[in-house]
Amino acid sequence: MSSDLPQFKSDTTTTTAIRRPLPPRLNKRILVTLAVSGIFFLLFLNARVTTSSSSTSSQDNQPQQVNEPNLIPPASNDKVIAPLPQDDKEDTVPDLLSEPEEHEEDDTHPSNEIIINTSNHYKYLVVIASTADQMARRQLIRERYFGLRDNLLPCMRFNTDTMYTFWIHGGSVTPRTAERRLYEAEKMEWNDLEELPTNVPYTQASILEWAETTLADRGISYDYLIVQDIHSFVHISDIRQELEHGVISEDSESPVAVDHTTNMVWAPFTSTDQVFVVGAAAARVALEKRNEIQSSSSHLLTDLYHYYQSNESIDQVKDDAIEFGEDEGEAEVQVQSMPLFIPETHRFMQWENNVESVHKDHAAVTHVYQDTEFVDLARWTSLEPVRVCFPPKSAYKPTLEQNPIDDDEEIILSQDDLPDTVNNDKPSIALMTSSFIYDDNCMEPSATKAALNKRKYAERHGHAFVARSTEFAQQRGRKTVWGKVDAVEKVLPKYDWIFWMDMDAVIMNQEHSLFELLDDLRTRYGNDQAFDENIDLITAKPRGDPMLNAGVFFLRNTEWSRQFLRQVQQVTEWYNKRPAYEQGAMWQIMLKPENQPHIYLLENDDHTFNTFPKRYQPGDFIVHFAPDKCPNALTLQGLAAAERIEIGQSVTAADLI
Repeated sequence: MSSDLPQFKSDTTTTTAIRRPLPPRLNKRILVTLAVSGIFFLLFLNARVTTSSSSTSSQDNQPQQVNEPNLIPPASNDKVIAPLPQDDKEDTVPDLLSEPEEHEEDDTHPSNEIIINTSNHYKYLVVIASTADQMARRQLIRERYFGLRDNLLPCMRFNTDTMYTFWIHGGSVTPRTAERRLYEAEKMEWNDLEELPTNVPYTQASILEWAETTLADRGISYDYLIVQDIHSFVHISDIRQELEHGVISEDSESPVAVDHTTNMVWAPFTSTDQVFVVGAAAARVALEKRNEIQSSSSHLLTDLYHYYQSNESIDQVKDDAIEFGEDEGEAEVQVQSMPLFIPETHRFMQWENNVESVHKDHAAVTHVYQDTEFVDLARWTSLEPVRVCFPPKSAYKPTLEQNPIDDDEEIILSQDDLPDTVNNDKPSIALMTSSFIYDDNCMEPSATKAALNKRKYAERHGHAFVARSTEFAQQRGRKTVWGKVDAVEKVLPKYDWIFWMDMDAVIMNQEHSLFELLDDLRTRYGNDQAFDENIDLITAKPRGDPMLNAGVFFLRNTEWSRQFLRQVQQVTEWYNKRPAYEQGAMWQIMLKPENQPHIYLLENDDHTFNTFPKRYQPGDFIVHFAPDKCPNALTLQGLAAAERIEIGQSVTAADLI
């Protein structure tokens, strides 16, 4: 290694200087001089230390100045257009360096209290516009923006102040392809895709129309809409914080006070739509004034900005309103409703192919096409996830200390110490199903609809809904259906019970919860204490079948259940053995005498939770379509029948076969 380093040489020569000894009297004078100099130097240091300490104590509450390069870009010369101040109050930027006003602490709402949002109103609505094929980037956004690494503890509803959705434009993925199968699995597992008609493009106008019509029809409202395209990186947590504080670019040379108004637009106001932030009031103003400003382009907010910018005075705005046919009073209302525009030319930057060009004050980076670059940006900017939900009750308890591996360890929101949002006195139950579509594409038309049937039921009754496909895709050397056992092993430790339903099983009766079903089964068992202490597996053996039907079953989170699944996994003779596969392995392990006390087998049962179509009776819970061939057509038929039941129509077995 040393040979690779540069060799530095001194400038000394071979000549040696001759040093003569100083006379004794001169030595004495020098010593005295040095002693006096030392005394004065100590006095000087003492004075400096006293001054420094008093200065430090007086500045304890002042912001610290860090000696680092100036990371704040020059202030924009663009004009900030603000509405006229109302009620004779000055519309000024507050003194950002002054001490905040003291407020009395509200004991009824402590600052660290977790508040569950049970309404459909969200302070922040995050919309990520994406084409259907961008599945990998969507998963990165779930992880990095919202801390959602997987769906084992799923978001059953957005119950914080933030909601997000992926706004899918440009049509779906080509049918009957591997990519389409993955896309359908994503929809089943996450339920966060808003699919738009093929003819609806991604524009400012179309996003606002969707938010103010489609969402409004669902009863969903918002304060601020944060919009980006799929190839942008947005520091969501920083933007939320600035809106929360009521000041945009607070740490820059030109902060803008928004004072928590929703009549504001924060955007570049160019011909691009990659990133923009708009308040609900401003969105309504833009849509209402679209004809007046003669906006024929897709950049509605940009046209609105330039419309107001082109008017040299507020009086001109009023004159234009009057000329457009409004009386003077209505024109004054138009003036007062003028949005606050915040032109952004620096903090929303275009990707320059390296993270070093991104500074701490940048709020968004556009044109980020590589997924690795997106990950690098999240780490470089120390992006912290924003919580969008508190998951349903679970039995999840981490047993290992979870320390970061290194400084680059991802920040994923922990589920520890979260409130139980519903059913505090009930066991946690996950309704599980498969989201894996086989490469014959048999279930492609019906799989997502069948998952929605189950999800709707779970949401209604406070259960988790977990659809899994990865465990099916990972099978090697055995039939794909064995992914069911892998998936159950993965999810079971997170809940008190899991309730498995095959993809082709349809819930016909949505009225009664799984809590009620367990209570009914406990009563039927005849011994409540024995049921609670011993029963871990509940399954049905339909009339005429040689073994259980593993398409629907309960499994409790116990040591016995985990060992049962381990034993099932080791029955290799059933890996590829027709016709039962994993079902045959389960039956073989169930028959062991030592396992009998832990199993409640519903012998010759056709109506509790696993009913074949021809045996259906009105009121039955689940119909399991399990034909020898593709069950797609029958599943669709059953889903249609379930919808008719929900609106009060009658259905018989003849409608299902």
